[in-house]
This record gives sequence, structure tokens and C-alpha cells, in this order.
Amino acid sequence: MRVSEITFDESGKVRLTVEIPETEAFVTTHAPHMPRILFKMFPYLAAQRCFNDQGNSFRREAMATEIPHLFEHLLLEVQKQVRRGIYAPAAISGETEWNWSIDPRGRFHVTVGYDNEIVALASIRLAERIINSLDSKDITLIDVDREVRRLRELAKASRRFIPPPRGGGEVDGDTEADYVDTVSA
Repeated sequence: MRVSEITFDESGKVRLTVEIPETEAFVTTHAPHMPRILFKMFPYLAAQRCFNDQGNSFRREAMATEIPHLFEHLLLEVQKQVRRGIYAPAAISGETEWNWSIDPRGRFHVTVGYDNEIVALASIRLAERIINSLDSKDITLIDVDREVRRLRELAKASRRFIPPPRGGGEVDGDTEADYVDTVSA
């Protein structure tokens, strides 16, 4: 999986073009280890809300979903961990779409909210590395706790240069936000 394009807009959304070569699995049914390992690494990931046609919980949806949809939820979770205690609670959401009658097979469009462009970009690259490491079974090469700590340091340092998000701001204590997504094909 490769994030081939990243576009930030002024409304607090980052739009990603995600490419999966036809030689690789598009869905988690062909790579069932991926959601299982992610749920162990990120226990709260399974509790995220997910709006899908079947009405499944994300835990259930993740067992038979597109890998970029799994990536979207991972990206929301990474940002959630980085934001905790730095930004005021505010829901951020994501959406995964594809239309292979217009785009080439294997191209997905993922849109995710963000508070801080610098942190969002670093979170995108971390989530991409994690997904690819799960796929190649090299996940032990990534120290996720250390990476999240680095992102939190980056978020704290960059607060001086990036204005607080609309309707939010900086906070001192731990907070949690809702993360929701929509999937459409």
C-alpha cells in the first residue's frame, strides 16, 4: 500500500490517494492477521464507530474490509493518541471511497480530519509504515510507543507555529474524542 498523494485543505481535512498494486491483497479477508495484530497494538481501535452499509461495529467490519479503510481507522487512532492532552476534545472523522469505474483498480480515496498539518503528515507516514509492516510481517521493526511519543513531542513543539483548531484549543489534561468514519464504494 502506498499513499501517492496528500492534499490538505483549509477546512481541517486531509485528502489522501492510496494505491494498492493488483498483486497485493485489497481486503482484510486475504490478510486476516492485519486487523488482529492492530487490535492488539491499539486496543481502542476496535471501539471506534464505523458507519457502513451493514451496520457492523468496526471490530467486525475490520475482518472483511478494504485495507485502506483499516488504514483510515489506524490514522484516526494514531492522531487520537497524539492529541490526548494537547488539543481540546473535538471529533475528527474519516471516510474511505473508491470508484473503479473511474479510477484504476486499487486506487482509494481516504479523507481524514486533523488539527495540526505537521502532526497529520507524520501520522499518515507512521500509519502507512505500520500497515506495510503488517503486510510484510515486519511489524516488530517499528516501536509504536516510541513513534507516538515522538509525534506528541512534535505536536507540542509545533503548537507555537500552528494555530489551534477551529472550535478547540490547547488543553492540559487527558481527553478523548469520538472518531467516526463512513465507507462508500
